[in-house]
Amino acid sequence: MNAPPGAAHGASRESDPKLRHEFVGMMFAVAIGEVGVQAAVLVQAGNWVHFLPAYSHLLLATIVIATSWVGWTLSPSPGARRDVQRVLQWEFLVLLLDVLLVVVYFILAKSVDFAGEGKIQLNASAEPESFWIFVIFCLYLAWDVLTKIVLYWKERREEPWLRNYGVRMLPTLLCLVLAWAAMREFRNLDAPHVLTADFALLGIVLLFRALKDLISAFFSTRQVPANQLRAQRKWAIVWTLLCGVGLIVGILWTTRSWPLPGCIAVKIQTVASGQRRHTEISNRVFTFRKI
Repeated sequence: MNAPPGAAHGASRESDPKLRHEFVGMMFAVAIGEVGVQAAVLVQAGNWVHFLPAYSHLLLATIVIATSWVGWTLSPSPGARRDVQRVLQWEFLVLLLDVLLVVVYFILAKSVDFAGEGKIQLNASAEPESFWIFVIFCLYLAWDVLTKIVLYWKERREEPWLRNYGVRMLPTLLCLVLAWAAMREFRNLDAPHVLTADFALLGIVLLFRALKDLISAFFSTRQVPANQLRAQRKWAIVWTLLCGVGLIVGILWTTRSWPLPGCIAVKIQTVASGQRRHTEISNRVFTFRKI
């Protein structure tokens, strides 16, 4: 029996969403390029220990973008495997969510912890990154609802929803709650503990990916050899435990204000002479304007 016209083409578009991947892939490149630009500015400033909170912020942005690219590209969700064929359809909303997510990644990279022109100065704060990490998980939840619920029921698939797709929303919900708690707790931190706050936020991001792998290892319906399945489950458990422990350590280190090594804490809090002069001049100008 011959396939209907365009059937093969439609199947290939569903399994290879080329239009979405090309467009959003370019935006991912722009976002990670901004990380490179900000890193170059920091390297030229020197005094890398003093700027450790800014470097940790860039590391966080890099991990968020890289892990999101891998997860987004390999997602098995029904809506993630379908390409955009016209504007007025659900798949176009998925594309808009993809674009919005990458825009937020760009903002996360752009809000690195330094300010000033010429001679830059450290402006360490955990509030911007904790807020944007929370926004990212809100968008992840919206993406899950659209790709795993709306488009699943639209296609009326016969495969079990809870085992294949529904359970994969649990990591998003858990990490959304963790990101909300971190956003509330990581306020008014001193500069050294901005470093540990970034470590805790990195723990949330990596725990999210580890939980995704854990659920895939235990709930996937794909047929794999028994020895490969055991190894996959073992490493998924190991990585989940490691990420969970790292998250707990980062949260306690930040909220309990556990001290950092003295040589690091002092250098982070010490203002270089050039930066001190820049700050003093700025304060004088502000005072003069106020008078």
